[in-house]
Amino acid sequence: MRLLGVGYEGLMDMGHGFALNTYDTILENIHSASSAVFDTVLSIAVNQEKEILQEQGKAENEFTISGGGTCKKRGFSSLFGVSTLITKYTVKVVDSCVMNSFCAGYNLLENKKNSDPVGYAGWLAGSEENCTANHTGISGKMEIDAVVKMVSRSVNKHQVRYTTYIGDGDSKTFKGILKAEPYGKDVVKKECVGLVEKRMGTRLRNAKKSNKAIGGKGAGKLTDKLIGEMTKYYGLAIRRHPESIEEIRKDIWATFYHKISTDSNPQHQNCPAGESIWCKWRRAEFLGKAEQFKHDKPPLSEAV
Repeated sequence: MRLLGVGYEGLMDMGHGFALNTYDTILENIHSASSAVFDTVLSIAVNQEKEILQEQGKAENEFTISGGGTCKKRGFSSLFGVSTLITKYTVKVVDSCVMNSFCAGYNLLENKKNSDPVGYAGWLAGSEENCTANHTGISGKMEIDAVVKMVSRSVNKHQVRYTTYIGDGDSKTFKGILKAEPYGKDVVKKECVGLVEKRMGTRLRNAKKSNKAIGGKGAGKLTDKLIGEMTKYYGLAIRRHPESIEEIRKDIWATFYHKISTDSNPQHQNCPAGESIWCKWRRAEFLGKAEQFKHDKPPLSEAV
């Protein structure tokens, strides 16, 4: 029940059988046990990533990671935020950080400042140890501060360095890492292909919304189905040629010309050739049957 966020007053009738101090002691035990298990799981994930890097002949103490965060509330008004880091190959969490702009203890004693001045003074004397708040400023900065904190402690926590950061298009987090200089040199940033692909779909939908003439149903229209296919092809072009910008550009234009081709004006010159290609027209051409082939747009499953 506690892991579901239910407090002392919400524990049905269970909370009435023991004092609040006893409940707090139970929570401390739960927290200690959960933290121990969590640290063990993180250690296992780190070792698995090291093994994969070693098998590939890469430095086992240099990780490629990606970070993300979530808040208790939508927007930028939350007092609590949780951020995690995952590795490239195992795709498992290797660190997590909770950012908190609110301290329940301070808030409780602040209300009793006048009625219990001795207790209030005692709490303030040890406020650095007792206070649970670890973030100041706007909620939108929680993820940035959390990721920077986790990257900065990677050597002490796991004896590894996060030398490459896969970003989600938001450069603020990466700028925060560079400013912190956790390893005395720059961390390399790479863009997440999935999010780049997603942005293509968003822009196509925005283009359709702002230009009513290109939308609708029928041949030559920018339908939702076509947007889905174009988005997927765009991502595939990047994934197939991660080391060559020219090949990426060629595949993207191949998709464009392939989609505007007709029986009377086929434009498959940029489509890749070979027996396992996604373009049916080029496949027929490769097999010597192009003259008998009617223009047909391949289903998305073939491209994938």
